[in-house]
Amino acid sequence: MRGGTVVAGLLIATPLYAGELGAWLPAGHGSVACWSREYDAAHLASHPEQKVSQVALGLTFSAADADNRDRQQFALSASLRDGNHGTASGECRAGDGAMICGLECDGGGIVVASRGESVLVDLEQSGFIRLASECGADEGFVLEAGADDRQFLLHQLPADQCTGILGGLAKLQ
Repeated sequence: MRGGTVVAGLLIATPLYAGELGAWLPAGHGSVACWSREYDAAHLASHPEQKVSQVALGLTFSAADADNRDRQQFALSASLRDGNHGTASGECRAGDGAMICGLECDGGGIVVASRGESVLVDLEQSGFIRLASECGADEGFVLEAGADDRQFLLHQLPADQCTGILGGLAKLQ
């Protein structure tokens, strides 16, 4: 199993504390934050093994109601040099100064660490993330941690630019 079990275990074992959530975005229902990076031709030329040409991450907070607990949700999108594009969405948990975000159906995940107003998206811990609209979907692709596709430093965007990134979260609300 590519490491999805590791991410699933971390999601179960890592507590979700309201104070830790505040480091990522305000704990108010519907609050959002997002980060993005598009790699230019010069960067890609100097990193010939990097497959990813663009990556974006969005987080949103859903307050508890009678049926659900507080939830931190993520959406990740990536484009590759070859023109492939995929998205993934799921839940995150805070822990040890990072957000651990994973997918169901052994879909892998990411670890997100703060770098001031930027974030570092790390694939190394799980080894991969499946960028498809749902479990078992034929479209999309598996983004594996490779020589130049292990970590991505993303820069914060204004909240009003998060709508496109977070579009896939509607099914989780």
